[in-house]
Amino acid sequence: MEKLKPENINSAQFNDTFFPVVDGVVRTVHNYARIMNSISYSCVVCPDQKGRFNDKKLPYDIYRTGSVKIPTMDYAICVPFNPYTVRDVGNIKKLDIIHTHSPFMQGWNAYLCAKKRRVPIVATFHSKYYDDFYMVTKSRALSRSLTDMIVSFYNRCDSVWACSGTTAETLRSYGYKKDIFVCENGIDINIPGDPAKLKRYAEYKFSLDKNRHILLFVGSLVWQKNLKCVLDTFRLLCSKAPDKYTLVIAGAGNHETSVKAYAGKLAFAPEQLMFTGEIKDRRLISALYAAADLFFFPSIYDNAPLVLREAAMLGTPALLAEDSNSAEVVTDGFNGFTAANDPQLMAHKIEEVFSDRELLAKAGENAKGTIPVPWEKIIPIVYDKYAEIIYNKKISI
Repeated sequence: MEKLKPENINSAQFNDTFFPVVDGVVRTVHNYARIMNSISYSCVVCPDQKGRFNDKKLPYDIYRTGSVKIPTMDYAICVPFNPYTVRDVGNIKKLDIIHTHSPFMQGWNAYLCAKKRRVPIVATFHSKYYDDFYMVTKSRALSRSLTDMIVSFYNRCDSVWACSGTTAETLRSYGYKKDIFVCENGIDINIPGDPAKLKRYAEYKFSLDKNRHILLFVGSLVWQKNLKCVLDTFRLLCSKAPDKYTLVIAGAGNHETSVKAYAGKLAFAPEQLMFTGEIKDRRLISALYAAADLFFFPSIYDNAPLVLREAAMLGTPALLAEDSNSAEVVTDGFNGFTAANDPQLMAHKIEEVFSDRELLAKAGENAKGTIPVPWEKIIPIVYDKYAEIIYNKKISI
C-alpha cells in the first residue's frame, strides 16, 4: 500500500471560532484550508456567526455548525456532540483525514465525524489552556481537572501536533505522554509595497512623532498577554524620559476596558500611549510594524505568536520574556532581544537596545531572515505528515 500524494488527500479543518473573529488559530486554519484547497480539497467546519461574515468570498468551503452566542463576548461557540455536524460533514466528500484545532466542543464533533468515517483525526495544541481556565475560575484544582479533560481528548486522537518545541513541552507538563509532532506556524503577510512608504503611511495615519522611539504591541487585550508588564515597563521609561518614547497598542479583547483603566491610572500623556483598537486592514497593520522601532511582546502565555513573525517580516525586532514559549525562535542580541519578566529589567533592556542603533538595525535584518516562514513552505510538511498518518491508520484497521 502506497502513501497518498498531496493532490489526493481530502481534509476538513475544525475550529471553535472563525471569521469574522480573527486570532492566530483562526488565521492558521484559514491558511491550511486556503493552500490545501488549491492542491486537493479542504474545507473548514466552524460555528455559525449568524450571517456576520460572507463565507463565499473565501477560496474553500465553509460548513457552519449550530452555535450559541457567548454573553459579553464577540463570538459564538458550536453546539457540542452535534449529530447534524457528524452527518453533514461526514458526507461532504470522501474525506481522508480530519484535523481539529480545538480540544473543546468542535474537537468532539471532529472526533465523532472521524470515527463515523473511519478516518484519522489530528489535533493541534495551540494554547495554554490551564492558564485560560485559571483566569476564569481562580481555582487551581478546577483548572487542573479541566486540563486533565483536555489531555484525555488528545489521548483519543491519532496524532497530536504542537506549533513549537516549547509548546509541546507545555502539553507534556499537562500530563500528555504520547508522541507530539512539531509543525511551526507560517506567515501569510505580504508586504504591500515599499516598507519605507509603509512607515510614512503609519506615521501620517497615527500622527507618530519621528523623534520618538516607537514601541509596538499587537494582540488581544487580555491580561494573559502580560499587558500589566507592558504598561508598567513603559511607565518606568516615561518617568525617566517623558519625551523619548511612544507605545502603540493595537488590538481589542475581553479585558480592553480594564486594561485602558489601568493605563489611565498610570497617567500617560496622549503622545506617550496610543490605543488603536483592532486593525483588520493588512496594509495598515503592516505599516505599523514598519514604523515601529521595537516590537514589545513579553507575553508568557503565547506559544508561537504570528504577530512576532509578522513584525520580523517587516524587519522589526522584538523584545520578549526570556524562557517564554514565544522566545523560542529568538537569540538575544542576534535576531531579537529577551529580558526577565520584570518591568525594571524590561525597561533597562529597552534603554540598552536603543543605546545601540546599529545593533537594533542588525537584529531587525536577522529577524527578517530567520524567523518568518511562508505558509507555502509549511503546508508540504503538513501533507507529508497527513500521508503518513493516513497510511498508518489504514494498515492498522
